[in-house]
Amino acid sequence: MTKPIDTYRRGNYEAIAAAGWLLTVLYAVLGWLYFDLPGLPFQTAAVIGAVLLVARGLPALDFHVKKRRLSVSDKVDVLKLEQLIKIRERNPADIYVGMGFDWGQPHTQKVFDILKGDIDAVAPRRSGQMGSPWVHSLGDSDSPIPLPLTHSEGHTFIIGTTGAGKTTLFRLLIAQAILRNEAVVIFDPKGDQGLRKIAQATCEHLGNPDRFVYFHPAFPEESTGIDALHNFNRPSELSSRLAALIPSETGADPFKAFGQKSLDNIVQGVLTLERRPNLVSLRRYLEAGAAGLVVRTLSQHLDRVEPTWRDRIRMPRGIESVASAMVRFYRERVQERFPALNLEGLLSLYEHDRAHFNKMVASLLPVMNILTSGDLATLLSPGLDEDRTYSNLAKIIRQNQVAYIGLDSLSDSMTGAAVGSLLLSDLASVAGDRYNYEIGDRTINIFVDEAAEVVNDPFIQVLNKGRGAGMRLFVATQTFSDFVARMGSKDKAQQILGNMNNLISLRVLDADTQKYVTGNLPQTYIKYVMQVQGSSTNSDEPAVYTGSVSERLMEEEVDMAPPQLLGMLPNFHYFAKLSGNRIVKGRLPILEA
Repeated sequence: MTKPIDTYRRGNYEAIAAAGWLLTVLYAVLGWLYFDLPGLPFQTAAVIGAVLLVARGLPALDFHVKKRRLSVSDKVDVLKLEQLIKIRERNPADIYVGMGFDWGQPHTQKVFDILKGDIDAVAPRRSGQMGSPWVHSLGDSDSPIPLPLTHSEGHTFIIGTTGAGKTTLFRLLIAQAILRNEAVVIFDPKGDQGLRKIAQATCEHLGNPDRFVYFHPAFPEESTGIDALHNFNRPSELSSRLAALIPSETGADPFKAFGQKSLDNIVQGVLTLERRPNLVSLRRYLEAGAAGLVVRTLSQHLDRVEPTWRDRIRMPRGIESVASAMVRFYRERVQERFPALNLEGLLSLYEHDRAHFNKMVASLLPVMNILTSGDLATLLSPGLDEDRTYSNLAKIIRQNQVAYIGLDSLSDSMTGAAVGSLLLSDLASVAGDRYNYEIGDRTINIFVDEAAEVVNDPFIQVLNKGRGAGMRLFVATQTFSDFVARMGSKDKAQQILGNMNNLISLRVLDADTQKYVTGNLPQTYIKYVMQVQGSSTNSDEPAVYTGSVSERLMEEEVDMAPPQLLGMLPNFHYFAKLSGNRIVKGRLPILEA
């Protein structure tokens, strides 16, 4: 038997039938009490009427309640940190992502029924109301939505327009990660104080305020310095990390390649002296020349293989002349017998024509200037400020800390993007260490807000291999096109999104993004009634007239949620596709610190 199509556009016919049976019961009772007639017929009519009154009254009440729910005002729950702790204690293996219900074919059917006519006639909009809260009212229940921790290891993509609730969701997720006693790294291009406050307040609530690490270029006096070049497996990683920041339309840019090669040679020289390279020293060697570095590194090599070299060379005055004399002595007297393979590149760099060198690194120097100007010099390059505390991402993760990294992109988008991309590249190196050498077993929660500001190729590698390194990523942006614009191609953007197992979509206004989200949801079928009317006459017999009226129940394959529905969501409401192909409709509470 085919189940009837339930529509909100029809009248409450059950209520009319229930009212008729109520009158029947009343008349039967009155007839039994006030007429001098046999009571059995009246009693029988009253009993039958009461049974049918219940049979029709309950569906009438249910339909009335459901239809009235469509016009109620939207509500936003406020959740205190203590309440979140109790929720987590009840379900320690899950991540709480708000209240809602599983979305299925019946809800899609109702949506299409409402959208095909005048929405305000079914769900009147209240003055000042944001979005259409009736979408959430289509559910029969509103219960906590759990995201299993094991499912979140496949990374989570969060998308939504400005003000839709991305930061609210981040607050909820960040607090739970801290409560699980896991390492947390937050990249926030906007510098949202709400994210900082909830992270800091949660650490203080647990009695461990020192666990919180704060970094923000606009507040250097409050910030902990972060060594952006601390973590690497091979020296070439540092040069490629910095060269990746050079703007380039193609991957085969000769200026970018030359800059990377020059940096690699300088890094090799610094490491030969058993020192850690930092951004300030690298910039100095690029701008002022590598003569000083050549003298120190070559002196070290010659002292080891040719102890009497100082007596055999006449030292001129000036660092450049000394470097030239030492290089000449090494080339003529030492290279063939005791080559310094790790210094060959540095020596060739020093001998390179200076004018041509300056032209080739012209695209690299602005990036280095950005990262070493003003307070960023001491924030990202350790050793320059003796009063500042320094850390690095590997140490933060090892000590199970919570790092808030504000990028201040609103004030300076280029600097914010460069700093964020550099630190994400450093994070990729940490992931490589954990993945290759099984260093540490702690889970790392990485939150990247406005991700299109900072994503780069190393970040894609983190997405690809982060799960094996114990990394759980939550990436938020406004539109799909943001990634396309940042990466320069749609394929690169798809490469990022293809690594996300969970998708949470708040209100989205961009049409392409709406189609991307709904395209990731499964298809379903809706039913509708096709009415056909026809008439015909015979030209040979004009008096003969025939007509026909027919109805046909049709099915059509549609998206589980129509794209335009995403643009109608109120603030803090979302659709989500979770691992295991579970589709949910939810709403977020506002977490108070």
